[in-house]
Amino acid sequence: MNKQLVAIILSSFLMLVILTGCPEQPSVEKTPKADLSQSSEQTANMVADKRQIVTKTVEKRTSGRTWSEIKASGYINAVKLDWQLESALPRAGSTSAYHSSLLKSFADERGLKINWLRVRNLTAMFVKLSAFEVDIIPRHLTITENRLEKFSFSYPLLRDREVVIAKSGKHNFNSEDINEVVLPVGSAYIDSVTKQFPHWEMNIIDEKVSSQEVADSIADGTAKYAVLDGISVKTLQQYRDDIQSVFTLPKAINLAWAVNLGNDSFLHELNQFISVHHVMQTLEPERTIDFNKLRKDKLPLRVITRNSPETYFLWRGELLGFEYELMRKFADIHKVKLVIVVADSYDEMLELLAEGKGDIIAAGLSRTKVRAKQITQAKLATSLRYNRVKEQLVAHQDSLPIHELADLKGRTITLRKSSSFWTTGQRLAKDFGAKIIIANEDVATEILISQVADKEIDLTIADSNLIAIESSFRTQIITPLTFKEDVPYAYLVRQSNPQLLAYLNEFIRKYYRGTFYNVVKNKYFYNEKLLESHKKYRLVSGSTLSPYDDIVRSHVQPYNFDWRLIVSQMYQESRFNPLATNSTGAFGLMQMLPKTAKELGVDNLKDPEQAIASGVQYLDWTRDRFSKDLPIQEQIFFSLASYNAGFGHVKDAQRLARELGLRSDIWFNNVEKAMLLLQRRHYYKKARYGYVRGREPVNYVRDIHQRYLSYIRITE
Repeated sequence: MNKQLVAIILSSFLMLVILTGCPEQPSVEKTPKADLSQSSEQTANMVADKRQIVTKTVEKRTSGRTWSEIKASGYINAVKLDWQLESALPRAGSTSAYHSSLLKSFADERGLKINWLRVRNLTAMFVKLSAFEVDIIPRHLTITENRLEKFSFSYPLLRDREVVIAKSGKHNFNSEDINEVVLPVGSAYIDSVTKQFPHWEMNIIDEKVSSQEVADSIADGTAKYAVLDGISVKTLQQYRDDIQSVFTLPKAINLAWAVNLGNDSFLHELNQFISVHHVMQTLEPERTIDFNKLRKDKLPLRVITRNSPETYFLWRGELLGFEYELMRKFADIHKVKLVIVVADSYDEMLELLAEGKGDIIAAGLSRTKVRAKQITQAKLATSLRYNRVKEQLVAHQDSLPIHELADLKGRTITLRKSSSFWTTGQRLAKDFGAKIIIANEDVATEILISQVADKEIDLTIADSNLIAIESSFRTQIITPLTFKEDVPYAYLVRQSNPQLLAYLNEFIRKYYRGTFYNVVKNKYFYNEKLLESHKKYRLVSGSTLSPYDDIVRSHVQPYNFDWRLIVSQMYQESRFNPLATNSTGAFGLMQMLPKTAKELGVDNLKDPEQAIASGVQYLDWTRDRFSKDLPIQEQIFFSLASYNAGFGHVKDAQRLARELGLRSDIWFNNVEKAMLLLQRRHYYKKARYGYVRGREPVNYVRDIHQRYLSYIRITE
């Protein structure tokens, strides 16, 4: 027993020493550039400066490129934040992805490509524009007098008002008597406050602080008041209730894209595009117009859905989901913008649709007799069937066998009362002696399945699509009985929108069971790579860890990663298969998304060297986004979790950990516990990035860590 304890302590100590890098280099210092003489020429070119972003070479200029020059080059130089991901799970309206999509539409119409340059903050964006290294900053920028002296702006994309926020509760805000207001340095809020309320005491804070972090400082009492733009506050209030608006600044603001001062020819093209496409965003009132008028007025199609693994979710900055992809296709066909409206329950979806706050419900809803009555009463209509599922019993493979309905006598089935399976459960209780346990309404069906897999509950009922998703991660579950075959899924619209219903039915007739439909369905429900069992990669002392050990060694040096950690991660991602792929499109040894790899200067993920280089650089980027106050080994754990699930979900888990009284700077038994809770509706509906399959990053970090410790023992 003592020997085992000594071995564990020694292994943990070795991990800390190795992850810290060279002993003479303090961990708080920036990682130095690589010693290029110690790596191959290809590696040197890729990692000479680990902060350098690979893009097209930008010619040094003394003026902005005219529209003729841009057209002749074939591309637009644009700037965005470093690996710009969704700033939050879009629950209603648009986020940062809106601008990238809009600029792409502009470029596509004119036969151009976009060359994206990446920077770390807003100030750096304006520096790039001032140096004529980019043609445009495509994001919501407030038009101020100071900025107009240096830059030109497009027609407004949004008219907004800035607001003062405070902690939720009673406030007697007096604009004439305010002690201190928090303002991010470099923001347009400073100009607004200076001109409109010069007597306010301004606390200027670090420019890297996001609206989420500003809100956090208000909620935890660090600051009393702060100023944000209205659209940011509206986004925050979609998922949190700990802040409120207490005052609206009187002067309205216009938000637009910025280009070089005097670049009238380019500005003319942009403004023409904005005018023709009516892309001015407004905070839409409730509306119940039909589809033809919606298209004529160039209004967005608002789709009501759930944030869940079946329907709509955020993974590594990519919006995904079976329902989301089908609706995105429908919107593309009819050339309308798509806006997602997230609801927390079936009843809320019906209310949102009836009240005119959305146009379609696309949420994997089955047509049942009970629901048909509700739908008619709410004056809603159902589309044709666009999917079919089975209603099945979920059990653990080691539980007592169930061969027929009579075997359910005395067995407990846990269900939500609001689920479509409740009626089936009641029949099983009445006719076959099953015991029905009512689950809390915030416990989603996928959580009930996981509880069966973990032997926390006996049985549950789910549809075959969701069971297929969960089976890819949980091999312990089985489906001994099927209660219903061919349960139909349908879209819901208002009865007063027959045109929209007709277009939806036409879409279903054309695409249901076609190539596009089957590709999307297989992507989420029948991916073979996820369904295959994971075999151990057997090693003995002194053996080579992988076929790529030398490549990994050459690429980790500039980043102070232990090469064995990266090999352990590579095994977790691909089992050392350079052609591995998954349902979301990630590819190669390190399972990088091609879009992310391209931004890293990598265009061939089939090449092991490029695949490994991109994975290491991306892991380093995730590590850099966490506080340097974290212990080195914790930085590694958090960066691995971010690599797997996305940085935003990990930040959500840190915030939840603090709320629960757990340590937000320690992964094991602290933040990982919060990550698991983000699978539950009660918690993820208040999270900025929404639902996450929390068990996946938790297992990911643990497995890599344990394998890494084994690799240390093998290679010592």
